[in-house]
Amino acid sequence: MNPETISPARMPRFRRSDSRAMPRVILKQAPEDYQPAAPLPAAAPARSPQRMHLLDHPVAQHAMTQLRNRHTMPLQFRDNSQQLLLLLTLEAVRNLPTREEPVETARGLHPGQVVGKPVVFFSLNRHGLGLAHSVAGMLPGLQAGNISLDRSPDGHGLEPRMHLNSTPMLDTTKVILFDPVIASGNGAGLALHLLRRSGATDLTLVTFVGSLPGLSRLQSAFPDLQIWTAGIDSELDLKHGPVPGIGNFAERLFG
Repeated sequence: MNPETISPARMPRFRRSDSRAMPRVILKQAPEDYQPAAPLPAAAPARSPQRMHLLDHPVAQHAMTQLRNRHTMPLQFRDNSQQLLLLLTLEAVRNLPTREEPVETARGLHPGQVVGKPVVFFSLNRHGLGLAHSVAGMLPGLQAGNISLDRSPDGHGLEPRMHLNSTPMLDTTKVILFDPVIASGNGAGLALHLLRRSGATDLTLVTFVGSLPGLSRLQSAFPDLQIWTAGIDSELDLKHGPVPGIGNFAERLFG
């Protein structure tokens, strides 16, 4: 897929999480003058567009609307961000494997089910890490860290760095990368390549809103990547991100 021009006939199909129609998200052709800031390495044709999921749960779309509203105050913005992240993560771990574990009840032993695969949650840069506690309280044994994008030693480009205490073997875990807003997809692409090189095989990207060009580029570069989002914007402003978007996420989160 050419990241610079996406024809309507080749747009990815999005699988909704329930049977209700979702008329509020309109997919249009990306601007012809769209130029990505830098190409993602190792791009490949997207073989499985069904791995991109749009969460159209009513509560999720209510929270998404509050994030888009420019008049939403920082406290309400944080509350809705935490709520939306929780809903998206619940969907992202829907297919986690389980294992049997008997429990002793008042009536004797009963066969139970517990999570059978550890989950590691990474926030891209630090502004999303403050929301991780809501996810940590939901998923048993979750480990949370962040991936920073630092200037490379030669001063050209960015270099992703992983920050996580007691790093587990990523090839045996489910890895979730949280980037609140996907614009061109360059930052998320660098972080995903770092996670791949570190051994991660079960990768999911969670984002509140993304541009169609940026999401399509990531889908093309990482065909096995699962993507969960609550908003897809067909237009991309290289300075301000997806349009209409939600504005500067960090500024709105911290006021």
